[in-house]
Amino acid sequence: MRWLASLALALCATVTTSGCGSSGDAVDGEDSLVFRVVGFSSEGITQADSVRPNSADVDVIRNLCVSTGGGGGGGGGQTQVTLEPFTQTVVNAIIRNEQKLDLRLFQVRIRFDDPRTGLGDVTENVAATVVGGRCSNAPQRSCASADDCLVGTVRGTCNFTETTVTGLLLADFLAKAAVQPRVYGEAQPLTLTFFARDSVGNTYRATAGYTVTFDNFCNCQTGQLCCNSLEECLLVQQSAQ
Repeated sequence: MRWLASLALALCATVTTSGCGSSGDAVDGEDSLVFRVVGFSSEGITQADSVRPNSADVDVIRNLCVSTGGGGGGGGGQTQVTLEPFTQTVVNAIIRNEQKLDLRLFQVRIRFDDPRTGLGDVTENVAATVVGGRCSNAPQRSCASADDCLVGTVRGTCNFTETTVTGLLLADFLAKAAVQPRVYGEAQPLTLTFFARDSVGNTYRATAGYTVTFDNFCNCQTGQLCCNSLEECLLVQQSAQ
């Protein structure tokens, strides 16, 4: 039984003139790299699956956890079996908007490129503002360059910041149940496409590539072992003594 796998976030899967990162373009208008995915994070996320900046472990099978009580007290030596923690898998996306106007993110599309996974495209409606440039000497003023930051005789700088879009759903319970066992342990290509609009009606798109490996993880607590049935739990517990 396999307990180890990974979901590697291949941030350089899309090659652009700006180097490692996502590709971006204005769907309505000329090509642009002003809207792009910088990376991913797990800040503020509480879930059974382990999500890291560059990889995440996605458990697709819920097992049992077996443990034994301590030597003292009333529960010493008693076998305890509980359900393995099992949650949906979410991640935060870090997005950068290097233009004057703010962008309103409205949709994310997730595509599993290999049909053998058994998973189709998933579209999530989201609502987040990806902030554009702001002047250092006039924080409420939008800018594309320092030329937009001339206040009287003082010229400020145009600063661009990164916006974190929280709680994007990578795999819900239905998706985990639908993953075909034939792809367990295999690296699977995954593409996330982000769609946003500015205040004048232009639509922008940013794409980031991932590599996904679904498998059977053990997310039991420290001191517990994983098992598939009560009978197996007893055997696992006995062999661990």
